[in-house]
This record gives sequence, structure tokens and C-alpha cells, in this order.
Amino acid sequence: MLRYLVCCLVCWNVAKATEPLPSWNDSASKRAIIDFVQKVTSEGSSNFVPVPERIAVFDNDGTLWPENPVPFQLAYALDVIKQRSAVDSKLAAEPMVQAAKKGDFAKLLEGPHHDGLLRIMALTHAGMTTEEFKSSVEAWLKTAKHPRLERGYDQLTYQPMQEVLAYFRANSFKTFIVSGGGADFMRVWSERVYGIPPEQVIGSTARTRYETRNGLPVLVKTLEQLFVDDKEGKPVGIHQFIGRRPIACFGNSDGDKAMLEYTTINNSRPCFGLIVHHTDSEREYAYDKAPQSSGKLIDALADAPSRGWVVVDMKKDWKDIWTPTPKEPSASSEINLIGKWVAEDIYGGGVIDNALSTLEISLDGSVSGSTAVNRYAGKAKIDGQKIVIGPLAVTRRAGPPALMEQESKFTSAIGKVVSFRIEVSGLLYLSDASGNDVLRFAKLSK
Repeated sequence: MLRYLVCCLVCWNVAKATEPLPSWNDSASKRAIIDFVQKVTSEGSSNFVPVPERIAVFDNDGTLWPENPVPFQLAYALDVIKQRSAVDSKLAAEPMVQAAKKGDFAKLLEGPHHDGLLRIMALTHAGMTTEEFKSSVEAWLKTAKHPRLERGYDQLTYQPMQEVLAYFRANSFKTFIVSGGGADFMRVWSERVYGIPPEQVIGSTARTRYETRNGLPVLVKTLEQLFVDDKEGKPVGIHQFIGRRPIACFGNSDGDKAMLEYTTINNSRPCFGLIVHHTDSEREYAYDKAPQSSGKLIDALADAPSRGWVVVDMKKDWKDIWTPTPKEPSASSEINLIGKWVAEDIYGGGVIDNALSTLEISLDGSVSGSTAVNRYAGKAKIDGQKIVIGPLAVTRRAGPPALMEQESKFTSAIGKVVSFRIEVSGLLYLSDASGNDVLRFAKLSK
């Protein structure tokens, strides 16, 4: 009887852990998201959308994390500009630098694309190599904190939207960030914070120049040929970098209106648009017509009813807002492992699209899945955050050389695994004895 009760408790915990969107109240918004995903993933249905066409695009500032009192990239740039202008008189004389130091954000946000803000971004980003810029952003994220919310900026993501990202990926969607923010800035942390790899981040860019420095090849950021990935620029960026029309779009402002239109108007596939409306002044901020910084929402909100776009009332629809801060591993991590996972990366080299290498872990510790060509089965020994998989029994079919190569890498990586972690993004990382991540998986709902 005791063993039966324990089994029931574990099964209940598994069901609870896999419930879609647990940080959402039972609202029309939550039901609309789930209904759309179920509709387009039901094989045999007239609404079924093949996996390669399941593209979902997400604005970043104000949609996945806050944008007040200023966008986080501007917060980074302001800290940098203060340091540099203190020792560079020419930089200090720049009108937009002076406005930034005075806190005149209205001046910085003037113009169709927040021209002053973009000038500050260019002044603080150009001339650095891409690696220098990455190191600068990483160092800033380790110490900088939001002035009101008093948490690190990369710990201020919206938990309900993290769950949407995980839910869509579990249903074989590719998730992209399409943001007016700088692409290089977001690519530093997007995979760690959202589970979105750098190649799936579309943002504002300027020309990057190739050079050799001290005999080594480097890429240098410049001020030239600026492309602003905002408003009408977002559909252009989607076309240039994705090459497929999305079927789901998530935004929060008029800057996302063109992207919502491109996704949902005259789309040959079933489509979905959602606007995050900031209505919670206590837990976050409340604004639409008069935001503190960016994120004005007037026209898109007015168009939402006629376009069929879902409008999320942050105060009413979200039980929780913030992603929990990292905690020590617990026994519940083992429960979260249960289910079917699909590999997104092997040894840092990615995977072949639609050539699935999978891992399914059952309650009794048995494992099975596909290597890309063959099927395998065996056992996993799990103890806390430690996991050892194998030995495995594998079928012996031959396949195309590229798939056989992926299979070889997959089975090699599986054999080296000694530990695991599940990030807030919902992604599973399997690591070797040296602490290197050798496999990254996304959870499948089916």
C-alpha cells in the first residue's frame, strides 16, 4: 500500500509539473494559447501545421522581460557611457551623452526609432570586437541590478512567458526573438536566460567589419549601415533571417504592430497574435499610452478586437510574474526529468533539422529513444543531479551519412553523461565529468 501511495504521489507531481502554463490564471488568454497549440499540432486535423512551419516570434523588451524605467540595454549603455565620458571629453560633449547623463530620457526617445537611444547604443558599442563586447555585457550582468525591483536584470524575466516559450518548444515550435534591441546584446545571454540560441535572435544591427589584430581574426562593431529591427523593420528582419512566415507572434507595444499584422493577416496557415498589456503597478508597472520609457501601446490595442489578437491583462491573468531565482538542486529535479526530450544540440554543434535524436525517461528509470536513425533502450541511474545512462541496446540499421554522423555523436555524448540540470527556460542540459555540456534537450509534450 505504501509503495502504491508513493507511486500515486510521484505521478501527481509529474502531472502537475507538466501542466501547461502553471503561472497563468485560468483565463481566456491561457485557454486561447493552449487551444491554438492543440489545434495546429493535431495530426489529421485541417488545422494541422507541419513542424518546419511552426515558427513563433517574440518581442523581448516588455514581452519577455521589463522595459521600465529604461530598456535594459540602455541601462547597460548608460553605465558604460558614464565611465567612458569621464575620461573622454569628445564623448562627453555629444548632445545625446549629455542628455543621458542628465537622465533626459524624453530626449533620447525622440524620433521614429528612438534616435537618441540608438545614438547612445552606437557610441557605446562601436569599435569593440564582438568578443570584447560580449565580455563587457557579461561583466555588467554579474553586478548590475534593477533600481526598483532590486534583482539582476537577467533574473527579471516573466515566468508566464518563460512557460509559453517552453510550451511552444515542447510542441515542436522554433522560437525566435524579434526585437528592437541590439542583436549582439541579446545573443550574449538569450540561450542561458530563455533557451533561445543566438542564431534565433533577430535584433537591430550595424555593419560588422572583419580585421586581423595581432595576427588573429576578429569582428569589429561599427556605426555604419544601421538596421533598426522595430515597427515595419520587424517583418523585414523576419523575412531576411528566418525566411518563413510565423504562425504565432507575441508583443506588447505599437512597435510590434507590424509584426502582429504580418503574422496574422492573410496567413495561409492558422495563426495567433498576443499582446502583453502592462496593468500591474504593484508587481511590475502599469502603462500603455504613456510609458515611462519605451512600449507605447495605443494603435495595436485598438486593433486587437478586430484582428483577433489576444490581450493579456498582466494583473488578472498572471498568478506569478517573476521567474524564480536559481535554487539549490532538489529531489524534485528527478521528477521533472520524466518524459520525452528532443536533442537541440550535441557537443555544441547543433543538430540536423527534423532528424530527431530523442531521450525518453520513465518513472522506473528506463530510457529509450531515437539516435536519429536507430532505436535504443536501457536504464538510467539517477541520484540527485547525477545521472548515468546505459548500457544501451541499439538497433543496427544504416542511414544517410549525415544522419549516421549525428547518431555517432549522440551515442558518444550519452556515454559521457554524469550530471544534468534543468534551466528556468525548461531546457535539459546533460554534462560530462569535466562539467562541459554535451547535450541540450527541449521537452516534448507528445
